[in-house]
Amino acid sequence: MALIRPRTLPSRSPTSSPAAKSSAERPDAMRVLIHNDRPEPLRERLLELVPDVEVGLCDSYDGLVTATQAFEPEVQFHIRFEDKPYPVEAVFDVPGLRWLGVGGVGVDHLGPWDPEAITVTNGAGVASEALAWHVLGSIIALTLKYPLFARRQAEHIWAWQDVGHVWGKTVCVVGLGHIGRDIAKLCNAVGLRVVGTRANPQPTDNVDQVFGPDGLHKALAEADYVAVCTPKVPSTIGLIDGAAFAAMKPGACLIDVSRGGVTLADQLMAALDSGHLAGASLDVFDPEPMPDDHPIWGREDVMITPHSCATFEGWELKALEMFADNLKRLKAGQPLFNVVDPVRGY
Repeated sequence: MALIRPRTLPSRSPTSSPAAKSSAERPDAMRVLIHNDRPEPLRERLLELVPDVEVGLCDSYDGLVTATQAFEPEVQFHIRFEDKPYPVEAVFDVPGLRWLGVGGVGVDHLGPWDPEAITVTNGAGVASEALAWHVLGSIIALTLKYPLFARRQAEHIWAWQDVGHVWGKTVCVVGLGHIGRDIAKLCNAVGLRVVGTRANPQPTDNVDQVFGPDGLHKALAEADYVAVCTPKVPSTIGLIDGAAFAAMKPGACLIDVSRGGVTLADQLMAALDSGHLAGASLDVFDPEPMPDDHPIWGREDVMITPHSCATFEGWELKALEMFADNLKRLKAGQPLFNVVDPVRGY
C-alpha cells in the first residue's frame, strides 16, 4: 500500500466550463474530478459516500485538458470510454494532481509515470467474479460446441454432432491475480482441477499446483482449458505464441480475458487450423476494434466478445464505490490499496 499525505488546495470559484461541471463548492474541500461518458450518477454516488469533497465532471477525452486546467483537481477518477488514445497529458502534466484512480484493471493506456509524482490505483477485483463466470461459460460453450450450433441454427441446418464433456478436466489459469483467483475458485467449485502461474509462485487457494513464469509451458501441458488473465506488460506481450500453443494438450481450448497482444492471433489461427487446438474464446484482440475483414470472424471454432465480459450492469458504480473507499483512506491519512507499480504494470 502507498501513503499519500492529504492536503487542501486553495478555495476557488466553481468553474463555468462545460467541460468540467462542478458540484457546489465546499470551503477547503478536496477536489475530485470524475472522467466518464456518464459521470453524473458517479458524482451522486460519490457524494453519498464521501460528502465533504468538491466534485468536477468531464465527459469527453477532448475536453479533459481544459477540464483539469479549469478545475485543478487533486484527485481524478476515470473509466476508459473512447476507442482512441487516452489524453495522458491531462493527467501527468497537471500541477497538484496527486492520485489517479482507474476504474478498470488495465493501465497500459497510461504509458509510464513517475510514482514519486503521482500515485495510480486500479479497480482490481471489481469485475473478477464476472470474468470468472465468462471463463466458465466459455469452457462449457466451447466444449458443447455452441458456436457451431449457433452457426447451423442461423443457416437452418439440423445436423447431429458429437460434443465433449467438462467433468474431470483441468484448467490452467495464466496469471493468478484477483481475476485468476476468482476463476480458480469457480472452476474448482464445479469439479475442475486447477493449475496456474503467477509471478511469485506460492500456495494458492483452489489451485492444485502453482508454477512460476518459467514453468508456463509445463502448466499449459496439463490443461484441457487455458484461461489467460495476466496483465499486459512488456514481459507478457506475445506470451501466448506458437511455442505456447505447441505446449498445450491436443484438443485444448483457449479463453483470453487479458489484453490484446498477450495472445498472438496469427499463431492462434495456425494452431486451430492444424487441429491442435479445438477452440478459442476471445474477449480481447490486437488491435481493438477487431478489423471487420479479419479472417478469425468467420471461424466456427472461435467465440468473440468485444472486450465486454467485465462490463456487467452496475460495474461502473461498483468501481466508483471501491474508489470511494480509497478516497476515505486518503482523507484519513491511511495507505491506499490497489496501488499500481508502473514497472510491473499491476
